[in-house]
Amino acid sequence: MASRNKIIEMIGAIKAVYPYYSKDGDAKVLVKTWEALLNAYDDSEVEHGFYKSLQVCKMPPTPADVIEHIKEVRRASEPSGEELWGIYRKALEKTLRFMGEFGYTFVEEDGLTQGDKARAKVEDLWRELPWQIKAYLSSKSEMMAMAKRLDREEIAFEQNRFLKALPTLEKRNEYLGGRLALDAGEELRMTREVLGKAKELGFNERRNALLNALEG
Repeated sequence: MASRNKIIEMIGAIKAVYPYYSKDGDAKVLVKTWEALLNAYDDSEVEHGFYKSLQVCKMPPTPADVIEHIKEVRRASEPSGEELWGIYRKALEKTLRFMGEFGYTFVEEDGLTQGDKARAKVEDLWRELPWQIKAYLSSKSEMMAMAKRLDREEIAFEQNRFLKALPTLEKRNEYLGGRLALDAGEELRMTREVLGKAKELGFNERRNALLNALEG
């Protein structure tokens, strides 16, 4: 989320370039408006989009100008549909392999069973998937179900379904102000934080913390 300080800094920059910008307007309303329109983007994205707008706009930049530049950067950095399909297919293959280890009960030196570790691998796999794949599948459970039912005969049909769904997901993400992509990143950050703290615990406590994180 773009901070209020960042918004105030940008409005100050506009006034420095365009001294009469919003001269008779309500400064508080101006800040709140920019803040509301840019709240789906973080400070670094907003700053980059803003100064890029200042470079190319012949009039004072608007939040719409900033958002358009942010979208351009995002589009350039995101994988193509075919690349996403490759990631998705490999994820299903790995998920199926890890699921085959869920029943392993041998306890290793860190206090976790091989089955526990296989479940953790599936969780890590899900958390780190690109947001488009997570939005398409909707849940880790659906990823596991898809991995079990997908065979060689269905793979081509699933590829077609997935690639056709991507434009709709992109539009949905845009309508939500980038919320789908942001939620995926926040989910990954929170999980890493929980698992990082678990490393400081003893064997049994670490195992319980890990399992609680996976179930949560």
